[in-house]
Amino acid sequence: MIKIKQLSLAATIAALLSTNVAFAAPANDTADLAQPDSNYFAATQYKDAKAPLNSYGAIDVQKNVPESIQVPKAPEEAGGVNGVPEALAQKWKQEGTFLPNIKAESYILFDASTGQVIASHDANKRMAPASTTKLMLLYIVEQKLADGSISLDSKVEVPQVAWHTGGSRMFLKPGSFVTVKDLIQGVIVESGNDAAVTLANYVAGSQSSFVSMMNATAVQLKMHNTHFTTVMGLPAPAHFSTAYDLGVLGQHVMNDFPQYFHWYGQKEFEYNHIRQPNFNRLLFTYKYATGMKTGSTKAAGYSLVSSAAMPGNPMKLVAVVLGTKSLNDVAAESKALLTYGFRFFKQDTMYQADQKISDQKVWGGQQDNVAVGLDKNLTLVLPSGVNEKELESKITYDADIKAPVSKGEKLGEMSVSYQGKVIQTEPLVALNKVDEGSWFTRIIASITLYFHKLFASYHL
Repeated sequence: MIKIKQLSLAATIAALLSTNVAFAAPANDTADLAQPDSNYFAATQYKDAKAPLNSYGAIDVQKNVPESIQVPKAPEEAGGVNGVPEALAQKWKQEGTFLPNIKAESYILFDASTGQVIASHDANKRMAPASTTKLMLLYIVEQKLADGSISLDSKVEVPQVAWHTGGSRMFLKPGSFVTVKDLIQGVIVESGNDAAVTLANYVAGSQSSFVSMMNATAVQLKMHNTHFTTVMGLPAPAHFSTAYDLGVLGQHVMNDFPQYFHWYGQKEFEYNHIRQPNFNRLLFTYKYATGMKTGSTKAAGYSLVSSAAMPGNPMKLVAVVLGTKSLNDVAAESKALLTYGFRFFKQDTMYQADQKISDQKVWGGQQDNVAVGLDKNLTLVLPSGVNEKELESKITYDADIKAPVSKGEKLGEMSVSYQGKVIQTEPLVALNKVDEGSWFTRIIASITLYFHKLFASYHL
């Protein structure tokens, strides 16, 4: 049973100030004292970065791009290890939580419903994203599908430059026409660079224009430490991302356009009588895997953005594992990370969005009360061993509520505590509007409120 207490703002502040901090501080490298600048976006930098082209105008896969050029050193504004929110595995150490042993250069695990980081290691480290880049291409294509700019049945002519782009391919013939639906499957399943180039040219007119769209979208999604130079992830100057940013992108791919997400779990695809299996071997080795995208480069190794859902479990997880030695390794480490998340953490939704939590007095309104609740679900991600009966909710109102009140207007806060320590705070909002009452009603309310405050000051 969850207890709800209503406290004054002053009482709540005093309680918070007198509360000892129970959670462990992030295990930051003392040598890395950089703090993230919320206004810094790598996507707006590196304007002179250009992809190397072959004689056909396609990305030159034979060109050697040194890792230091592809992945330039991050400035202090990127935040270093502090550029990633503290993981729940760190916050809940007093409950016996621990970080998993994942053999990779960088990893992160998200609860995709809340965006909370469950576990991470070096997740703000810049690395070459390789074909995980295609998640951004696909996200933008799905945006265009959703707003009606393009359709799945639209037939797209394959440009010559697509044929001359090396690497993994869907085996498209230049001059032929392919549906957007087939191109999407060719990008996801076969990681087709030719399909990626064809889609980019179709949507934006050129690869360079589409790259500009990708970087602009990175800013919109708050991917602070990512910059794109190619549409498909082939090596190029200043083409990098981080486990954290790729995880943010993966959550948007899953949550923003769920009508298209089933394609990410497709195990094989046949086009032009050529059948190819998905490079994502996690789909074949982990029954709870739901999809997403692989990538590999010689410099950065094998990487995977993956997702999973378990029947009967409300959690949806997104994992990013960067820098392993093989496709089998990245699938195995991703499975280990996802299994860790489901086994050692759980999700608890205490209140639904728009659920009435209380009615509160409104002074000077056409109605005497306003319904108060939350504008989004209050969902917690907790260690499996936490007893939900020990969770306590407290409501604090900003001030006496006076008409007019707009629907959605912030009126206070709800804080959730565990064993006396605040673990999450969400704004309380008005669930309905209350218009001003008549002139006479407002006068009476003002007088009544004055004496109400006067008596309260004397504790009468």
